[in-house]
Order: sequence, then C-alpha cells, then structure tokens
Amino acid sequence: MFSDNTLEEIRARMNIVDLVGEYLPLKKSGTGFSGLCPFHKEKTPSFHVHPVKQVFHCFGCHKGGNVFTFLRLIEGISFPDAVRKLADKTGVRIEEESPRRQAGHQKGPTEPSRAQKALEWAAKYFHYLLTEVQVGSSTRAYLKGRGLSEHSINKFKLGLAPSGWHTLSELMQKRGFSMTELEQAGLAIPKSKGSGYYDRFRERLMFPIRDPKGQVIGFGARILTGEKDQPKYLNSPESSLFNKRLQLYGLYENQREIRLRGEAILVEGYMDVVGLFEKGVTNAIATMGTALTEEHCRSLRAQTKKVVTVFDPDAAGKDAWHRSVDIFMRAGMFAKDLELPDGLDPDEFVQKYSAEEFYKRCEAAPRQVTKLLREIATQGTLSEEQRGHWLERLTPVLVASRRLPDRALIWDSLALVLNVSVEMLKELSQGGPATRAAAANPPASQRPRRPAEPAKPQHNLDALDLQFFCAAVAAPELFLKSEAAEWLEGIRGETLRGYLAELHQTADPAALQSKLLGIQTRDSSTEFQEEVAQALLLETKDSASVFGTLLRRVQDRKREFQIRAISKQVRLSQRLGENDQAQLQLLEKLKNLRGGP
Repeated sequence: MFSDNTLEEIRARMNIVDLVGEYLPLKKSGTGFSGLCPFHKEKTPSFHVHPVKQVFHCFGCHKGGNVFTFLRLIEGISFPDAVRKLADKTGVRIEEESPRRQAGHQKGPTEPSRAQKALEWAAKYFHYLLTEVQVGSSTRAYLKGRGLSEHSINKFKLGLAPSGWHTLSELMQKRGFSMTELEQAGLAIPKSKGSGYYDRFRERLMFPIRDPKGQVIGFGARILTGEKDQPKYLNSPESSLFNKRLQLYGLYENQREIRLRGEAILVEGYMDVVGLFEKGVTNAIATMGTALTEEHCRSLRAQTKKVVTVFDPDAAGKDAWHRSVDIFMRAGMFAKDLELPDGLDPDEFVQKYSAEEFYKRCEAAPRQVTKLLREIATQGTLSEEQRGHWLERLTPVLVASRRLPDRALIWDSLALVLNVSVEMLKELSQGGPATRAAAANPPASQRPRRPAEPAKPQHNLDALDLQFFCAAVAAPELFLKSEAAEWLEGIRGETLRGYLAELHQTADPAALQSKLLGIQTRDSSTEFQEEVAQALLLETKDSASVFGTLLRRVQDRKREFQIRAISKQVRLSQRLGENDQAQLQLLEKLKNLRGGP
C-alpha cells in the first residue's frame, strides 16, 4: 500500500522521543529516556525510549516497536491510519506502491470530503475565537467559573460560535467553501422562505465531536444566551459523517486512559465528560443526548469491554440504566451502575470530594443486573400487576443473558425475586407460551369483569387497602395529621396508594372532599364508587375509632412487607455470594423489624 521510500522518510523525520513525549512525560535515563508505561498500570517506570535506535520497549508489559507501532497502540488505530497521521505530522507526501506490488491490496480511504474539511476548519476557528481573541473573554470567564482550566479547554478543543446570522458562513465562503458544502457539513441551514442560508450555531459553546481517527465529524453546542425559545443543547444534524447512534463524546480524547484503566465511565453530558477530566477522572464518555444503542457498544468495545454507568438520580436517569442492562449484555460487555449520594451529578461529586473517591465508588459499584435484582427484591411480595410489569420489562434481559457464562445464576436469582419458575423464564426468553401468558396478557384477577363495558376500570381492589381508604375519607382530620411514611408502604395496590398519596397532600379537611370528588370523576369503577359512598355515610363518632384500628393493621402489614422484602434480599445476597458484611447488615435490619433482642 505504501512505498518503502514513504515509510523510511517518515521514520527519518519523526523523532520517536518527540512523538512519545506528546503522550506522556519522559525523563533522561542514561543514553535514553524513561517514563511510566501508557499501556499498563505501574508505579515505577519500566518504559524506555531509545533515540539512537528510534524504538521503545516496556520491560513490564513487553510492548515495543517503532513510531508506527507506538502511534497504532496509543491511539488504537490501524497501521495505515498511523502512517497517514505521521505523514501529515511530518509533511511527507505519501507514495503508493506500484500497481504490480499493490495487487491484492484494498484501496486506501479517499481524500476527506469538502464537508469534513469544512468541519475541521470551523472547529479550529471556534477554538481560536474562544482562546485567543477578546470576543471569547466572557465565555472563558464562564468556563473558569465552572472550574475548567486551559488544559481541559485545549484537550477537548472547546470553541465559541460567533454571534450573527451569517458571520461563520460569510467567512468560510471567503476561504473557498460553498454554501452547499456548509449545508452538507451541518454548519448552515437553508431559509424556510426565499433563498439563502443562515448559520446553525450562533453564540454557543462548541464541543467538537471526533471519530476514532480524530477527525471532526460534528458538534455539540451549549447555548450561552438567555433565549428561552432555543434548546439548551444543539447537535449537528444526522449526515453521512455524523450519526448519534454511533458516536460517543470523549471516546477519542480519552481512549488511552480507557484502555489503560480497562474501563469506561458513561455519563449523560458533554460538560460531565470535560468536568470530570479536569478533576482527574480521565476515562469518561457520553452519548449525544440520545439513548444508548448497540452501535455505541460496538464503538466502545474497540477500547474496553467494561463500563460503569453514572446517570442522573432522577426518573429519566433510572430508566436510562434500566434500558441499558440488556444492551450491554447483548454486546458482551460487563456493566456496573454507580448511584451517587445527595442527588449529585458526577462533576459535582468529584468537585465536592475527589477523583480518588469517585474511582473507589466505581470499583465498589454493583453490576447492573445485580442492582436490578436488588431493586425488585426490595419490593417484597409482588402483586400480580407488579410481577407482570417486571416480566415484560425483563424479557430483553432474559434474551440477552442466554449466552452469558453465569446465566444460570442470573435466572435462578430472577426466579427467586419474581417468585416464578426458571422454566417459565426460559419460555419467556424464547418467546414461548409464558410470554403470552405472563407478559402480554394480564393475570385473570386483573382482567375486566365486564368486557362489554371496557370503559369502566375494574381494579380488583385489596380489601384492607379499600377499608383504609374509606376510613381516611371518613376521618379526614386524623388522616391529614398522620405521617404518610406510617402507612404508605402498607398499601398493597398501586391505584389506591396513588389516590391516598394525592389526598394526603391536601391542605385541610374541607379541600380533601373537593379532591376526592376529582378522583371519583376520574375513576368510574363500580366497586370503588360504592365503597366510597358508603364511607361518607359513616357516623362521625365511629370514624375516629375505625381509622385508628385500620391504621394499626396497615402498619402491621407494612412491617410484614418489609420483613418479606429483607428476607428475600438475604436469600438473594447468599445466592449471589456477596460478602458477609452485606448479609449481616440485612440480618440486623430483619432482627430490628421482628423486635428481636
């Protein structure tokens, strides 16, 4: 593919000491240089570079070679890509082999497209505006306030899009780019009315997005103005160069540390990646504001098969890691999930504590599927509705886990927490009868009693739940004075639990009746309407006594639910072979609930 003359000229021009020095600090050692090896963890330098022989060698991991080998290993690229990169760096014109010698070889990649060249030019211009001219001073101050140094800004080549509707496009036209090329690059947008274009990115903090070779293929952009009608983050449009389902932000910039640590940390945003790097967490990546895909996993697998997800502690973050469990499994990756305390996001946590503490927590984080099992186990005895929900949600996990070496352990544990048979899970994973019976169709007790009137919900309400709801309605003063924590977990059904929580937020007894009327209007089930009507007719002198009695019964059941849940967690912990300390903590909770000595 490449002529011998080309390779020799590159070797002659590229000093290996200079190349290695771009990636790690070197110290003079005898006739050569030494440093900590970038390819394995070590505390004492065993990595040596020999300027005379123009080679490197590590006495720890035994990796070695010339400039081409080093660049290929450090950036995780192919030999042809390493040659092209070094040729560009040294100014060597690449000569291809003669047609006869090229026989049987594939053609090399074509010249970068004009759209890709436009993106490269724009990235350099954005970075220049941010770092070197007065117009970027306020944005530099903003980034400084966020704790970012010049080193991090330069590492990720952050930039600033200029103000004005045509500033960028007019400048790039003067540099020889056409408006069609700028549109193809996602930098310009055609006007909806009339002819002409306007700039896509204006007054935004720019995050260049690079492919595995380091080429700019798109941008993420954060708004810097107070325009409420504009999205906070804006990405380049989908194109032949840029596909959000394939790209992970930070993967190119942090690839060396990801390979060195053998693990990547998946966070939710660009600023999290840059902020973590600033504080010493140098192996973070993020998706482009979209859900994780199998294509993302394939991109990541080139660097590592281990990942720790660190999502925001809200409902969306919880749903994100739930959905990622089977995706990582199908990709053959080992995934853990880290939940940070006090609702902190990763950047805030590292700023408050340290990178060292963050990495310690990543090390101790549970495997995703283990965490999911614990989450189900904490719910104790599941209702038919809850079991159906989990069976349906876990079907992709079951399918994905069929080829895992510890499949039997995972399925046994799922059978334990869901209180179903392993045979049922097997059928579910194969799309057999269990899928239709347990997931697609609700249990018989959940089906409508009057199919001729599907508009009327039939909840098959738990007797104690319904009695407590009616007692609360009949004694609103006592109900509103009670603490929700006293009884909420003792309500078995989700429907009445939700109604009771809604009523308990009422400010006074009079307003409670109005809120109850709203619930009755929404819920037209016959059983519910009849029981509530009867409750409203209770004698006032009886309502306080009835409420007190039922409150104690619900509290007893809450304690029973907690005992069952913790007992299930103990069995799960034993089955998963977790450490004795974790089991002792659960047993201590169990003893306290049972009132034992």
